[in-house]
Amino acid sequence: MDITMYCETRRMLLSLFFILPSALPAQQPGLPLDSLVERASDAFKSGRHEQSVDLFLQSLSRAEKEQRTDIRPAILYNLGALHHVQKNYEKSREYVELALEASRMERDSYYLATSLMLSGVLHYYKQQPDSSVSEFRRSAEVFEAMGERVRAANALAKVGNILESQGKYAEATPYFTKQFATAQGSGDSLHILYAHINMATNAYNLKRYPEAIRHQQIALGLAERFSRTVEYREMLKFGSGVYEAMSQPGKALETLKQYVQVNDSMLNAERTRQVAELEAKYETEKKEATIAQQEQDLKWERTRFWLIAGALLAALLAGAQLFRLTRILRRRNAEKEFLIKEIHHRVKNNLQILSSLLHLQSRQIADEAALDAVRESQNRVDAMSLLHQKLYMGDNLAAVDMPDYLPNLGNALLDSFGLDENERVSIRYQIEPLRLDVDTAVPLGLIINELVTNSLKYAFPGDREGQVEITLKKDEAGRLLLNVADNGVGKDGVSGQAQGTSFGSKLVQMLSQKLGGTPEIRQLESGYATTIRFEHFRTA
Repeated sequence: MDITMYCETRRMLLSLFFILPSALPAQQPGLPLDSLVERASDAFKSGRHEQSVDLFLQSLSRAEKEQRTDIRPAILYNLGALHHVQKNYEKSREYVELALEASRMERDSYYLATSLMLSGVLHYYKQQPDSSVSEFRRSAEVFEAMGERVRAANALAKVGNILESQGKYAEATPYFTKQFATAQGSGDSLHILYAHINMATNAYNLKRYPEAIRHQQIALGLAERFSRTVEYREMLKFGSGVYEAMSQPGKALETLKQYVQVNDSMLNAERTRQVAELEAKYETEKKEATIAQQEQDLKWERTRFWLIAGALLAALLAGAQLFRLTRILRRRNAEKEFLIKEIHHRVKNNLQILSSLLHLQSRQIADEAALDAVRESQNRVDAMSLLHQKLYMGDNLAAVDMPDYLPNLGNALLDSFGLDENERVSIRYQIEPLRLDVDTAVPLGLIINELVTNSLKYAFPGDREGQVEITLKKDEAGRLLLNVADNGVGKDGVSGQAQGTSFGSKLVQMLSQKLGGTPEIRQLESGYATTIRFEHFRTA
């Protein structure tokens, strides 16, 4: 299993049990404040996060005016959880601190424990593992004192997740074993599901692959049974990685295809929900505006009917026609934008499947030259896949944000050469805030992929440390300037075979000519550099 998939699984485990709205305190029937809080909680559960934030803020203001201190911990905690879901971590931290303070003042053990859990996750995202572990342990102690043994075990399981992130897999095992035993004893299927997920990832890290598959299969069944689509999707992706580690490429590819299908289905469902919300909001606003306009027209007609009847009728007809045309245009534009995004998404998915097939094929190749060619082809496919991902996830469907795209491309190349963790070789970026048209970004991304691959492959033989620098900016003449340099062994230190003409260098020449540029190769005092100035490029 690749490190990206594992990180996503661990982040998912660290987020469970608190991102959903927690149980609210006992409500007093008939009070408007309690009804408002209930509406906010329902909006949270149904995924209408922006509406939920607005309702919780209204609830917080009302609670302060009515001096309802008993309900403040619940409101503050849910606001912290909402901002966490929206990845606004600094705002989430502010509300969590307020929730902790309010819980202590009200002696509300439940919200003290859950707020400590969320605080631990936020410390983890801020790369403060010691503080995160401390918060999880304190949360477990509070839950244990309340008699909530299952929740206490879940809090300690988060400590196990952090130990795994530090590579301490054996030390993490007791935490997951305790969580598993406690969940089994409780009979709560949801807690049992998460316990199986933790046991599966831990078994994988300890290279106990059959055990990992056993837990993964049980977790997959529970997730399907209880319609936990996120967990179902992640367990498919995890299972593909385990089968790959077990040298079962057929099962790995089959499971990966299932993951892609489920992931596409979830994305489509989310888009459908968002479109429905926007349409409902639009229709409501349209009706309100129409009613207001009709009332105004009626009042106007009563006073000046005979003088302006003809003009009003013409205006109403013109307005109706204009409104109809405007609505048709908006709908068509929205449909076109949706289709373009879907195309980029489909292209990205197909490229990912192609990359996975190349990876599986490379496992069967013994010849080093052929293996290098397949791996380089996989890197080129990954570079284009990443670019299409940025297109369909961005706010501009025809342009790529280069300061965002290039670091992601560099990290992927470091990972493909196994250099992402040991920090022996790093990549430095000097990139102006450029948004390039897709017809420029695609060949430019492939050129950078080839040049960086060449440096990583030949410039730092053995255990040599070094750095690759990528510069992308406009020069004084308005041309697009690309410079890729390294401080490696240089041309003289590379073997004769490596210096020869390769498909990669021909590809760089061909793509450079397409953009009106010619590569200029320079031998540095320490290292090697390639500079290209492009005459033909388009920004957005």
